Amino acid sequence: MNTTPQPSSSSASPFPPELLAIFGRTNGYLLTEQTAHAAVDGLAGIARDIIGPAQGAGVSLIDTDGTRVSVGATDSRVLEADDLQYELGQGPCMSAWSAGKPVYIADTHTDQRFTEWTSAVIPLGVRSCLSVPLLDKPAGLGAMKIYSNTTDAFSDEDRRLLTNLARSAAALLGHIQGSDIPQRISNDVKASLAERDTIGVARGMLMERFNLDRQAAMNHLINLATGANTTIGSMATMISERQDGTTPTAGA
Repeated sequence: MNTTPQPSSSSASPFPPELLAIFGRTNGYLLTEQTAHAAVDGLAGIARDIIGPAQGAGVSLIDTDGTRVSVGATDSRVLEADDLQYELGQGPCMSAWSAGKPVYIADTHTDQRFTEWTSAVIPLGVRSCLSVPLLDKPAGLGAMKIYSNTTDAFSDEDRRLLTNLARSAAALLGHIQGSDIPQRISNDVKASLAERDTIGVARGMLMERFNLDRQAAMNHLINLATGANTTIGSMATMISERQDGTTPTAGA
């Protein structure tokens, strides 16, 4: 089993027609919205949709001061897997960003490079992962990643597509943010981190109250938010601010 996708023998091909069409529809939006969140939200969805084996995708914004945040994640599993990377200080996105090159995990059950992280994401159903850096000279912005629940899911062509998409994502983000990326995204990062902290508190309360593990508590939080027709962040705030320690029931 290959553990690292290999470059194709020919030079990098142009974007496929479907990817060019997507960029043609989104380019104006990405450049006028003026926020990193708006840019990568659509890009993560594009990565998941055009790379067939991908069941989830997202972007990690990382800076040299240690600020790390996931934006544009397509589902809660992506956020959970990313949070584990940040908590443990290891994982494919952290490595892709620091090394400036793609990192492929063909099977989380057997990969030996990030054993704490792979052990933690196995219960989430993550079996393979491909991460590529968001390169914006002179420094990287972070990494874009795709996850699958099957082993050795991603091919050389998938790596090429994600690398091309990440290259365009970095160019767009660099255009929006200019040269002072940490300053320009600071408000978005702070807001995202604050919401994730609130979600973490609420998840911890659910874990303790109902004797749930991390993923079950997150699923319960999602069900509560869906039942109440509100966002996960709003439901987390409601749970964390309850003074009597009670939590809503599903559908409440």
